Amino acid sequence: MTSPVLRIAWHEFQLHRRNRWVVSFACLFASMTLLISYFGMVTSGYAGFQDFIRTAASLANLSGFVVPLFALLLGVFSFLTNREYLEILLTQPISRARVLLGKYFGLSLTVLIASGLGFGLPGIVIALAIGVEGAVGYLAVVLFSSVQALAFVGVAILIVLLARRRQIALGAAMGVWIFFELVYGMLMLGTTLYLPARLLKPILLFGLLGNPVDVARVLSLLQVGGPHLFGPAGATLVKLAGSEMLATGVGFLALLAWVVLPMALAIRIFARQDI
Repeated sequence: MTSPVLRIAWHEFQLHRRNRWVVSFACLFASMTLLISYFGMVTSGYAGFQDFIRTAASLANLSGFVVPLFALLLGVFSFLTNREYLEILLTQPISRARVLLGKYFGLSLTVLIASGLGFGLPGIVIALAIGVEGAVGYLAVVLFSSVQALAFVGVAILIVLLARRRQIALGAAMGVWIFFELVYGMLMLGTTLYLPARLLKPILLFGLLGNPVDVARVLSLLQVGGPHLFGPAGATLVKLAGSEMLATGVGFLALLAWVVLPMALAIRIFARQDI
């Protein structure tokens, strides 16, 4: 018999796969990726498709900007617009943890397929136009962006359970996105300006690991770029870890923690919450 979690996940995916907003995101993301690949070096006097390495380096920033926003909004809207379906599920002989995990997996599958199309279709075009050199680095960016998306789906679910009201949940989702994309970096920069040198490295390291967007970006650049692209926090991570391989392992574990911890907290809250 199929697991209830998988059945809920599949139904959740079916609810969203034909959603015009989901399809629009996939098309927009694919278009942006193609434009970045084609016009990425226009300021240097070159117009044409770049290889996978140059495209991946640009996408490390683009995906960190677009994918978290999509994951947050889709997660919030799913819970707010399908409230009756959730209430029906809770009347069934299924634990609340399984219900929440089923919805999480279904939302995650939707986000991963939509963003995968955004990465995959341009990847095929680049491979046909330029070749497959550097494709491994491009796939690494896709991997880290996907794990980052899983983290923000969990954060979206946590936001909905804490806020519960539509306006508050949507405002909180946008606030979280703005915080990690813009405010967090400025806070870290302002903090480090006044720190003594002996505290600077550990603060930079923990500051990096505290932001899933920065972690995914640094991990991506570790695969496709050089030290000049990492930024101070990324360079500190590599230096303290001792090698790029160990730095990748530490960063990936931190990114996985961002996947697990919000969902663990959401399951705990959902188990005690009145619906």
